[in-house]
Amino acid sequence: MDTQVKIEEKWNKAASEYNDTVRNELKSFKAAAWLDLIQKQIPENKTLQILDVGTGPGFFTLLMGRAGHQVTAIDSSPEMIEKAGKNAEGAGIKAEFAVMDSHRLDFADQSFDLVISRNVTWTLHDPVTAYGEWKRVLKPGGRLLIFDANWHLYQYDSGLMEEVKKRDWEYRSRYGEPDDDYYGPRAKRDESSKLLLHDQHRPSWDNGALAALGFAEINNVINISDRVWDEKEQLLYGANPLFMISARKAATIESSAWSSMK
Repeated sequence: MDTQVKIEEKWNKAASEYNDTVRNELKSFKAAAWLDLIQKQIPENKTLQILDVGTGPGFFTLLMGRAGHQVTAIDSSPEMIEKAGKNAEGAGIKAEFAVMDSHRLDFADQSFDLVISRNVTWTLHDPVTAYGEWKRVLKPGGRLLIFDANWHLYQYDSGLMEEVKKRDWEYRSRYGEPDDDYYGPRAKRDESSKLLLHDQHRPSWDNGALAALGFAEINNVINISDRVWDEKEQLLYGANPLFMISARKAATIESSAWSSMK
């Protein structure tokens, strides 16, 4: 079976569970924390054309739509897009939704001021091609924001595995059985479904790939977990903290919303 098809099937099956998670996030401190984090990376008082790649049930789309931006959201999973559309409708948010492969975008060149993603790159079978497409649809001077973690690296790194085991034991001692059975020392390593980035050290890998594609001003915040995760998440997943990558497409003209930041 084609790798992309397998990925789509996996996230279709996970859509309902992930939708519950996102709905809970939107009701918690995380909504304001994520919005603050993103807004510090984008121009103030500008309405941006935003592409939310791998939107899932629409977390970023709802946040940025509420903030007044024009958002287009895509996901390779039809189930995720269906739930994202319903969540947006229920929140009174107008956005465009489409089922689309992140590696092959059906948008014209230079369509967006901002391309944003959360926990997406690690799921891609060809992240270099995807990053190239994300750059293509950015306007000159446009910004790319990537939020992700080394979700599978502990399965290939004995030192990290030991830390994951300690955290797992402490979590179970305090809170009982974790809700997430995709992560932790009891999760089985499946070489048949291994993707390129599972054993790579990130964001170092991303920095090299983005630089090779011609992105400028590539910056990292290695750990944003204390800002957007609750206490339980910080304990359970802390061996693989969330990081942020910010990169800019070189500005060949000074007509984008980003010119006001220079």
